[in-house]
Order: sequence, then C-alpha cells, then structure tokens
Amino acid sequence: MNKFMYLQWRRLTGSIATITLIAVAAGCSAPEQTQNNSQSSDRTSQETASAPSVSPPLPEVHDIGEVIAIEDQNLNLQLTVNGVREHPGKGVIKPNQGNKWVVVDTLLSNKGQEPKTFSVVSFEVVDDKNNAYEVALLAGALEDVELPTGEIAPGEERRGKVVFEVPETANELKLLFKPNSNECAAAETESKASESLKCEPIAVKLD
Repeated sequence: MNKFMYLQWRRLTGSIATITLIAVAAGCSAPEQTQNNSQSSDRTSQETASAPSVSPPLPEVHDIGEVIAIEDQNLNLQLTVNGVREHPGKGVIKPNQGNKWVVVDTLLSNKGQEPKTFSVVSFEVVDDKNNAYEVALLAGALEDVELPTGEIAPGEERRGKVVFEVPETANELKLLFKPNSNECAAAETESKASESLKCEPIAVKLD
C-alpha cells in the first residue's frame, strides 16, 4: 500500500468511528430524556391529585336567640336556638374519651298549613375546620334530653335538645339545620334541582 492510499484509509476509518460514537451517544441520551419527561409527568399528576379540595363557604350565620324564618314551597317555619351547654353524661351513658357532648336547645314553630316532620338527619354541627358531626343518638337515652323531632302540626311548636359528640378541642361550632333534608336528598338522587326547594342549611353560631 502506497503512502497516499494509506492516508485515505486512515481518514475513512476515523470517520466511521466518529459516526459510530455519535450514534451510540444519541441512543443513550434518548431513553434518559424520555425517562426524565415521564418522571416529570408523574410528579405533575401526583401534585394535581394531592391538591386539597376547597370546601364551599357556609351560608349566612345566625345568632343564638334569633328567630329565623324559613319559607319555601314546602314549609313556613321558624327556628330559634335558645342556648347551648355541655353535658358530662350519666353512668355508662357518656361521650367517648377525648370527646364532649354539646347540647343545643332548639325551638321549631310550624307556621304553615300542613304538618311537617323532622328527624335527626335534619341537624348537624360543624367546627372551624368544616368537620361535620351528626347527632349523638346515645345521648337521647338521658332523662334530661328530649329531641325536637317528629311531626309538628300547623300552628304548633316543638322544643327539644339536640346533642352532638365532638372532640374536646373543637372550636367555633355552628349548628346546621336542613329543613328539607329528605326532599333534597331525593332530588339529588334523581339529579333534579328546584329553585323553590330550600336545600341550603340554616347556620347558627354556637360559641
């Protein structure tokens, strides 16, 4: 092989080696870039899924002693919260450790023309963190607790005490009264909404 051909062969060999190295480098970096993009996408999805949901704001909040008029197509009602206190329980009938019983004294007056029926699902309490607490049914066995539930005839009123079990650390409690709880639950199940049906709860500040 003469000197000229030897130089040409060296240049050709060097070019092939360079092209091979570029191809290998490109093949290695592509999966890495794809993996990085995939990891970034996964992180974005996780952050979106873990974002806290925003609770809807409470309706207008009333005060203890205020006579609250509630009117719609189904009822003409007045609600008054007369007071609130804690109950320690009696004997084995008592709240769980770390909790307390809050007794809400209420008065319901039926100003309409038809009898209306209310149950414990019409009442609940929420705290400053928007945690909801249902009626403590066990407290209904106490002698000095009488629920304001049942049927109320037109022109009649029903006074009673609703008891809730909440943590001892619960603050800024509010009573929520849902006068059309059954009708609203049925309408929600059937995906029907009525502008004249009052489904927004009545809120009363307890402390």
